[in-house]
Amino acid sequence: MLSLPMTLIAGLHGTSPFRVFHWLFRENPGIAIIFIAGVLLYLLYRYNNRR
Repeated sequence: MLSLPMTLIAGLHGTSPFRVFHWLFRENPGIAIIFIAGVLLYLLYRYNNRR
């Protein structure tokens, strides 16, 4: 489910998704936490709207 956004991010930056996550956590831990919270909220939203 997360492969499409990660592919887009990797395609834009020319790096692997793991490098993007590593950069987020190392350089900007606050933004990384907000990003993860946003992804989790989006996944909950999608899960709840399927039923």
